[in-house]
Amino acid sequence: MNASARKKNKARSAFTLVETVMAIAVSSIVMLGCCALMFDMVNILEFFERGWTLRGHADGVEKFLRSMAMSSRFTDASKIEETLTANSSGTVVVAKLPEDVRTMQYYLCFGVQEDIPFLPAFRELSPEKICYLVLDDEGLSIVWQFANPEDEDGERAVFKSVVSRWVKELVYIYSDDDNWEEEREIDTSRQSMPSYIKLIFERKGEKIERIISLSGMLDFQIAK
Repeated sequence: MNASARKKNKARSAFTLVETVMAIAVSSIVMLGCCALMFDMVNILEFFERGWTLRGHADGVEKFLRSMAMSSRFTDASKIEETLTANSSGTVVVAKLPEDVRTMQYYLCFGVQEDIPFLPAFRELSPEKICYLVLDDEGLSIVWQFANPEDEDGERAVFKSVVSRWVKELVYIYSDDDNWEEEREIDTSRQSMPSYIKLIFERKGEKIERIISLSGMLDFQIAK
């Protein structure tokens, strides 16, 4: 092969300017597509993290509290230290916390008759527990103690189980002559129980509300 033929083959093996520009353009389009896909994936992950997860969490908390209220009962109501109001059957009451964590506020109080994993009996004691729904800096919690002493000296230790760290507000809704009024604390001036409680969940700017009806469990009678 002569020198001129070799030079001609080399010229044909190189990219032309048009081919180079086309390759850059195609690469740019592919990169733009990859960036758009990446941003879409970020948005999807953010949606699941902020929306679906919080929504599912709120649903679970609502179901748990509704079940607790529906099954609530006390074998011995005298184990509750200070009661303000209750329904006539005494299954749900408004009461103060036990003496060693006493505050001036009143809280919804439920009786649990079964041993559930969320409120464990470490020493295989009676599963009966007295539970108070409390909102503080840790979120929504249940402050609880066994109905019967777990020690021979008769002391009943107080435990705390966090239900949700994302509940930022607990609102008590009262019915007053066909009007609905919301209170951030139990209204001690009323001679009735709240009709609903509203939980406001918040996480990373996302807010979700859940309203739990207490109708059918409360009949607005003052505890004897």
